[in-house]
Amino acid sequence: MSKRNWEFCGEWIKKADHDLITARAVLSLPHGPTDTPCFHAQQAVEKALKGVLTFHGVPFGRTHDLLVLFDQVVEWIPEIIPFEAACGSMGDYAVEARYPGESVEPDRSDAMEALHVAEQVVAMVRVHCGLV
Repeated sequence: MSKRNWEFCGEWIKKADHDLITARAVLSLPHGPTDTPCFHAQQAVEKALKGVLTFHGVPFGRTHDLLVLFDQVVEWIPEIIPFEAACGSMGDYAVEARYPGESVEPDRSDAMEALHVAEQVVAMVRVHCGLV
């Protein structure tokens, strides 16, 4: 791991933190939407996973697929395994939750769970990469 990789990993985590802040703020609204925090929770996980890959110098291409990223990260952070199903469930929040059409508005409990998962994944990544 180079110093540059560590610094760029930190930039990914900073962006993930911004997504968490946004998700929390929207969920604090009494009648706030649920699709927006779900999108930001998904984005936080995506950025955290990309941070790990950056930390280890692994190219990941242009993907929003959390399970593709997850499969690459599990080698370094095996304790993330219990979050695999949740990451798979959050995959639709990257695109479908943002646009009108066939998607269904997530309920508040789904949005809260997505945020909770994102917070835990970002915290794991922060520890793994020495960004605590």
